[in-house]
Amino acid sequence: MRSKSYNKTMKIFVWWLTFLFLTGPKAFAFQSESIQQLWEIPTNEVKAQTIKSYYQGGIKVEEVYYFSRPYLRSPVKIFGYFCYPPSFKKLPAILLSHGGGGTASLVRAVSWAKRGYAVLAIDLPRKGENRWTSRSTGPDMVVPNLLRTQPDLSYNYLIHAVAAARNGITYLSQRKEVDPERIGMIGLSWGGVITLLTNGQDKRLKAAVNVFGAGYIPEGCTWQDRFVLMPALDKDLWNNYLDPKNFLATQHAPILFVTGTNDHCYYLPTFQKSYEEIPSQKEFYLIPNLRHRFLNSAQTPALAWLDQKLKYGGSFPQISFSTPFLKEPEKIILPVRVKVNSQVKKVSLYYASGGPQMWTHKSWKEIKPFFEPSDNMYYFAIPTKLISPEILFFISAEDNHGGASSTLVRSLFSVKLKDGTATYALSSPIKKTFRHEKPVRLLNNMVVESGYFAYSPKDQAYQLLEP
Repeated sequence: MRSKSYNKTMKIFVWWLTFLFLTGPKAFAFQSESIQQLWEIPTNEVKAQTIKSYYQGGIKVEEVYYFSRPYLRSPVKIFGYFCYPPSFKKLPAILLSHGGGGTASLVRAVSWAKRGYAVLAIDLPRKGENRWTSRSTGPDMVVPNLLRTQPDLSYNYLIHAVAAARNGITYLSQRKEVDPERIGMIGLSWGGVITLLTNGQDKRLKAAVNVFGAGYIPEGCTWQDRFVLMPALDKDLWNNYLDPKNFLATQHAPILFVTGTNDHCYYLPTFQKSYEEIPSQKEFYLIPNLRHRFLNSAQTPALAWLDQKLKYGGSFPQISFSTPFLKEPEKIILPVRVKVNSQVKKVSLYYASGGPQMWTHKSWKEIKPFFEPSDNMYYFAIPTKLISPEILFFISAEDNHGGASSTLVRSLFSVKLKDGTATYALSSPIKKTFRHEKPVRLLNNMVVESGYFAYSPKDQAYQLLEP
């Protein structure tokens, strides 16, 4: 049990850090000087060695170590597979960061190198659950270390994982095979979190892909119970200094967010909330019924994004839609426009019954559109019988070069007004569980900025209540 003197000391410490957080100068990529002091590392040079080299499928493979941020006053060495097509110089490069149960993937590194990249797939620091083959040193990748704030924040695993990633960028920049102006990063799960943290700090990245990771992690994740049990002071420290939300406003490279509707690690509302707060170039792609697995459905757009930003240029499909309208009592029509640089391969609307909760248990189904060439619009007909009283939905579009985009998930629900009029309402993108995000637009063009909706079992619809 912690003493009163300890709690008093911690309150003073948190007050001082919060003061620095709010008042510190805007230095480099960091929101405050105190955050910069916690995360910053030298990036001019990194010591490295190649311990083994060979060829696999025509790709040169080097097994390498490079030094990273010390831990407990001991040097830390990060292992990686550095793979590249041997006959090319000044290649675009990809840094690959795995998730909590992963290690450096030689298979992916070789496969991606065959696309014309230099690829560095690293083992994040030391061991961890299902990570006994990791060859890196440093702190263990286990949940207590990922959430750790004591005896101070420098003991947290993310501090050392981001240092490993940033030193990996330095390593790539030093290699003669790599064009240092064309380095991208892709991270999976906790690796996606590390990508957000790295891209929020390091201007050397020119493209980034976040698969599954999010900010605002304590608001919706598989570790929520652990956050609930954390002492308030520790939770404040984690929120204010370690959570990726602190680096959303400073994302440097264009970034692609990819996740599955049913991901059980980082819940969809916090994923969408994080995406919306990024002011720089970004795209969003959502895969229906996907849980926490990196399949071809996610890999294809991820690599297409890196190809566009590091090689060829171009853009992903751009989706916009007008306010839905009621066509007779049986159908709601949603008009959608899709712009692509090449050809549209597929446009679909996906919906799931129920409201903004129970994300991992949703069953998402597809509705196909009617295309009208005269106005270049796609029209989706949503049967009103599906909305009893509510569905969640999003639209996805794919082009013929692997590019794919989605709208953010919104809620469409039935409403009964005070005068007895029955209509439907469209929420803003969902950013929190159990909430119809405002402003909400009714199909009669009324916009609701305040008040709230309460479900009436008698009417089988929501009623708008005054605040």
